Amino acid sequence: MITYDQAVELKRSKLVDIVDVLCARHGKKMDAYKAVGAFMERSPTWVRRVVGRSASVRIDLHDALNIGALHDRLCAHLAAGTAEIEAGNDDLRRQIDALVRGDLLEGSSLGATGAPEATAQARAEAPTLPPVPGPSAPAPDAPGHADLGLTHRPL
Repeated sequence: MITYDQAVELKRSKLVDIVDVLCARHGKKMDAYKAVGAFMERSPTWVRRVVGRSASVRIDLHDALNIGALHDRLCAHLAAGTAEIEAGNDDLRRQIDALVRGDLLEGSSLGATGAPEATAQARAEAPTLPPVPGPSAPAPDAPGHADLGLTHRPL
C-alpha cells in the first residue's frame, strides 16, 4: 500500500524532471514554472512550492493526473526528437562512408547519382589543396633571412 507522502514524492520527482527540461529550454526557472502552471491551470507559485516540498501545498488527484499526463507528453516529445536526430545521424554516417569509399550513395542529399561517370566528374570538380611544404621546402610566403633583418656577419 502506498501512502500519501510516497505518492506526493513520486509526482514531485516527475514535476522536478519537467521543470528541469523546460528550464534548460527556456533558460529561466520561473519561465518553466509558468509553463507548467499554465498547463496544469495552477500558479507558478504552486509549482515552485511543490518542487520545493513546501508543507503548505497539497497535490490533489487531478493535479497528480495532470503531472503524469504532462510527463508522458514530454517523454514522447523527447523520444520523437531523439528518433529524428538518430535518423539524421544515420544519414550523415552513410554519406561519410560513401565519401570515404570514393563514391556517393544514390539519392543522397549531396546531389550525386551514384553512377561511376558522376563519381569521376565529382572527383574532377572537387577542389584540390595545395601541397604541404616538407621540412626541406620553406613555405611560399615565408619571409627570408633578409626580410627578418638577419644578415650574415663575417667573423
